[in-house]
Amino acid sequence: MVKQTTDILSGNIIENETRLTLRQLCDSCAVRAEYIIELVDEGLIEPSGVEKSHWCFSGVTIKRVQKAKRLQRDLGVNLAGAALAVDLIDEIEYLRAKLKNI
Repeated sequence: MVKQTTDILSGNIIENETRLTLRQLCDSCAVRAEYIIELVDEGLIEPSGVEKSHWCFSGVTIKRVQKAKRLQRDLGVNLAGAALAVDLIDEIEYLRAKLKNI
């Protein structure tokens, strides 16, 4: 007799409307605030709000931060290279999605 097991996964759906504070973004991506500030300075992510204490980020920012983090960790890409690569990856994903709808 074969015993079947069922794994249950749970999670939250993060949409563009989701707003994250700097602290929430850091916690979600397991990075320090200094790293997020460097990503903002490089233009990889863009907060709303003028002062760092009032910054808010969209939910999709998590995906961009995680991509940059992986590129740096796995491939040793510098921050400027990671920013460029993430922009290009996002553009490719956008174009592929458009092609599917044609």
